[in-house]
Amino acid sequence: MLEQLQRGERARGGAGPAVESIEGGRRVPDLVAALFPRREVVVPWMVSRLISATLIVATAPARRAAVGTGAFSRWDGVWYLLIARSGYGHPPLGAVQTRWPFFPVLPGVIGVLRTLDFPARGGVITLDHLAFLLALAGVWRIARRHTSDDASRLAVWALALFPTAFVFSMVYPSAIFLATSVWAFALVEEHHDVPAGMLAATAALTRPNGFVVAIALTIGVAAAASRPWWRAVRVAGPACVALGVWCALCWHWTGNPVVFFTAKRGWHEVGLVDLVCHPIRDPNAYLHLALGVAAGVVVLLRRRRLPASWTLFSGLYLIPSLGLGIVGLGRYTNECFPPFVAAGELLERARTTTRRRLFLFAVGLQAAGAWWVLHQAHIP
Repeated sequence: MLEQLQRGERARGGAGPAVESIEGGRRVPDLVAALFPRREVVVPWMVSRLISATLIVATAPARRAAVGTGAFSRWDGVWYLLIARSGYGHPPLGAVQTRWPFFPVLPGVIGVLRTLDFPARGGVITLDHLAFLLALAGVWRIARRHTSDDASRLAVWALALFPTAFVFSMVYPSAIFLATSVWAFALVEEHHDVPAGMLAATAALTRPNGFVVAIALTIGVAAAASRPWWRAVRVAGPACVALGVWCALCWHWTGNPVVFFTAKRGWHEVGLVDLVCHPIRDPNAYLHLALGVAAGVVVLLRRRRLPASWTLFSGLYLIPSLGLGIVGLGRYTNECFPPFVAAGELLERARTTTRRRLFLFAVGLQAAGAWWVLHQAHIP
């Protein structure tokens, strides 16, 4: 307990002097430096985004690379840009792919950028990069509360160089979801329940399964707080309201409050049972399954060292994909911060040469993943 308290004070201590400097009339850069330490956050962000951008451009087919940011908006990015431009369209009919499975935060952000006369594609790619920087800062901050500085630093690098991390540079909601979820957990631990609840609400409207952030936070608060129900209302209330409003709007527009779930029938997803029954149906699913299983193993190995709510969040966010659709699980794994904090603890025990080899291997896997997704046209 004493060790955890010391880690918590250390994690908060970086921002404390900066806040005091602002209250004392000194410079805002002190706060920025405290939230985004150069070595621990900014350098991993810059290196990883340079690698990812290079891989995206290098592995994209020539016809897409020739149109500027076109390579950065493949797959789901096309749907998000379409929704931002012309809305969700008519209600879905039959097993046909439509816009309805996609949640409104990213299209809303793109719409705001268009209103402000920013280029939709380039603007949201820039915003995704900034959201990823904020997400890495959140991982560094919350990891320091539960692990050593060295393990926290390794956690940031592991997340930034994961094989699917190039998606954080594409027109996907991954960076926004990661940033909102990790900071929601961080703020709840610091007893800032209202902003944490707002971030959980944003996460709930970013992805169809984003509501699990509020579920995990609420259960964690209810199990640990001295006044659990009042804190639970502040943490979970905004997400419940946000998702309820979205379901009501879907009901009004389509006659189905959960159209985002039923419309997924048009995607012909591959679940674990399908993979067992038809093992050569979709080789891409095996890659996603391997990444998800690896994350689950790492979390289970370190579950006694990490908060129970983190393990719950990881399970709620990753396990349903085994039944609803394995393809995409690798990307979801990269959006889930607890496996990387656990990985940081494991990497801390490894030799320096072993760490370097593992990170070089990770970059190689990311290059292979980018080639597989962008050049070979498989879903990330």
